[in-house]
Parts: sequence; C-alpha cells; structure tokens
Amino acid sequence: MEDILVPIVLFSVVPVCIWLVSYFNYRKRLTAHETVRHAIDSGQTISPELIEKMSLLVDPIRADLRRGVLFIAFGAAFGVLGLMIGQQEGEAIMPMFGVASFPVFLGLAYLGLWAFGHGQKSA
Repeated sequence: MEDILVPIVLFSVVPVCIWLVSYFNYRKRLTAHETVRHAIDSGQTISPELIEKMSLLVDPIRADLRRGVLFIAFGAAFGVLGLMIGQQEGEAIMPMFGVASFPVFLGLAYLGLWAFGHGQKSA
C-alpha cells in the first residue's frame, strides 16, 4: 500500500499546487474586474490612478521577480536537503543537487525576465 500511495501523492502535489496558484490568480483578476464593472454600472467615475493601482495586481514584471526568488529559494532548500541526506548517505548529494538545479535555473530565468523587463512599462 505504501509503495503505491507515496508516488501518487508525490507526483500529484505539484499539479495540485500549480492548479491552486492558477485558480487564486484567476479569482483575484475576476474580483478586480467585477469591482470595476460594478463601479461603472453604478455611475461612478474611475480615475486613471485607480486603474493603475488595480493593474499592479497582475503586474507581470513584479510577478517575475517574486517567482524568481521563490524558485531559487526552493532550489536552495533542495540543496540543503541534499547536504543533510548526504551526511548519512554520501551518494545522495549529487542526485539531490541535480533535482535542486531545476528550480534554481527556473528562478534565474525569471530573474532574467524581470531584469530585462524592469525598464519597460507594463501594458
């Protein structure tokens, strides 16, 4: 039973986490749009400052910075875990560093996107 349950949980955690993040980002954007729609329907004027502040909710440049930092932290955590496991079993260090390299490189890519898009005004 344990031989089946552990891989199922291990491989289902990542898609569930991705789905949760996507769902809550969708809900955040939907709430912002409903707020603007409700304000327009009630006859209120919407200032450009309000629109600009609401656009920061889905600012891709800030999101790239956050994702980059989180991915690098995630990769560093895997690296530390590899070092901790490697103290008991020396052969575990290199595979764990290999696993840790994936989020680190993703984080570096996001930081690169943030750095190149930092000077540009978001659409």
